[in-house]
Amino acid sequence: MLLPVAMFCTLMIGYLSLADISSLPNLNVKNEDKFYHVLAYFLLNTIWLIALKPFTMKGFKSNLLISLGILTFGIVIEIFQELLTEIRVFDYYDILANGIGIILSFLCFQFFLKRIFENINSK
Repeated sequence: MLLPVAMFCTLMIGYLSLADISSLPNLNVKNEDKFYHVLAYFLLNTIWLIALKPFTMKGFKSNLLISLGILTFGIVIEIFQELLTEIRVFDYYDILANGIGIILSFLCFQFFLKRIFENINSK
């Protein structure tokens, strides 16, 4: 079951979002931070969508609520960065990057993964 993996990923993203990560290696690309946000929230949302799939009855609505929950988590983390740390700051562009990752994940899940689950369940 992927539920423990989803919880672990959520905790790791929360920790990495609040910790000093300046010593981690850089790719030295423009907007590298935003790329990481898109990637992290794409993966986080996808893992939660897959992990909760067995427990959700109404596919689209449930998936939308899960994705909105992940977006809310990202916004709360940004607020915590401003309030709880001296090394991290609130950034609207981080929230935008998180949202892009979540939207891409949601669309991919709706288009690809949902079809896979339907094929598995119909056999």
